Amino acid sequence: MNFTGNRLKRVVQVWLRIVLVVFLISTIAACTWPPVFIISDPTKKPTQSATQTSTPTSLPPTVTPTTTPTATQTSTVTPIPYDLTVFQSKILLRDVTPQGYIGDTCEYLNLRWGEDKSKPGTIVVPVMYHSVRQEGKSVSDPMDVTHEYFMNTMQHAKQLGFETITTEQLVGFLKNNESIPPRSMILIVDDRRPGVIRQHFLPVLDANDWTVTLAYITGVAADWEWKELLRLNQNNRLDMQAHGFLHNGSTYFTEFTSPEIVEQELFGPIPLIEQYFGRPPMAFIWPGGNYTPEAIAVAHEAGYEIGFTVHARGPVMFNWIPLGESEIAMDDPLMVLPRYWSNSAYINLDQAVELSIQAEAFAQSNQADEYHWYQLFCPGYADLVPFEPGE
Repeated sequence: MNFTGNRLKRVVQVWLRIVLVVFLISTIAACTWPPVFIISDPTKKPTQSATQTSTPTSLPPTVTPTTTPTATQTSTVTPIPYDLTVFQSKILLRDVTPQGYIGDTCEYLNLRWGEDKSKPGTIVVPVMYHSVRQEGKSVSDPMDVTHEYFMNTMQHAKQLGFETITTEQLVGFLKNNESIPPRSMILIVDDRRPGVIRQHFLPVLDANDWTVTLAYITGVAADWEWKELLRLNQNNRLDMQAHGFLHNGSTYFTEFTSPEIVEQELFGPIPLIEQYFGRPPMAFIWPGGNYTPEAIAVAHEAGYEIGFTVHARGPVMFNWIPLGESEIAMDDPLMVLPRYWSNSAYINLDQAVELSIQAEAFAQSNQADEYHWYQLFCPGYADLVPFEPGE
């Protein structure tokens, strides 16, 4: 019985081990994927091969590098100043070219279109006089005119709307476009001619509230002349300017004129004019029409602001001086201003009016472009008068 019991006990233990082994094997098998065998068919393409089916496993996320955004540089086109159109007129002779003298275009436009300035088309007609012959007498010198022609010219000027201006007004107009009558003229009598002023000019000046500019030779003027000039100037009709100190053939300005004579002719008139008329001259009227670069330089040293030649080139406007080749070569337009001759002044006044009309029309047609240029290239300058198209 004991043998049988022991045997039974061993059988049970063996059986339990078998059950335990089977249980372990089945547990391990449950945790393992069954093998799948893929049999390749050489007659089929790889895309037709059997594939293993499996539950997808999640992969760690891929880190995508990011870049810090940077500002994109945008290229801007900087406008380049361009040349503005310059007024031209066929009224001028073929060998005459208008010259400007203000190098800063912004400054020019600011003065051209600024407040309280002369309007575009404003002209000044300088007229050179010498002698006016007595009524009924003929003329033998081309620089002289008859009394009748002189009076006709003055009446014609009045009919056309001209007014006279002084040298000071002319300088203000040319340099700063200061307001003057739209049709202005400056009547200049050369040399020493108190009698011409008294007999011919003063009646016209008083009747029209006009002035006359005297280009006077001071070094040879007698004391009685100064007294007579002061008497004639009781109504402030005389505008005294310089025409040299001695003004003779040996003192005309040429390349051979000595520096001493140049200084004498330019500096000599100043103290006398200042003594008798209370102010230094602003204009120098070149004796004999002669001028040189050296003489112009000394004229600036002496304080003259403008100069007049004997060349009849046309009327002058703000920053617009008609000049010939000899004057252009001086590279100083304000010191070589033109003058019409008295014996053709009647016709020249008509020509000047026509040129003024052309210049005004040109300014109106180009005003928009000039304003646009000013806005583009002139920051910091004062505003222009409001632009009204069609003005």
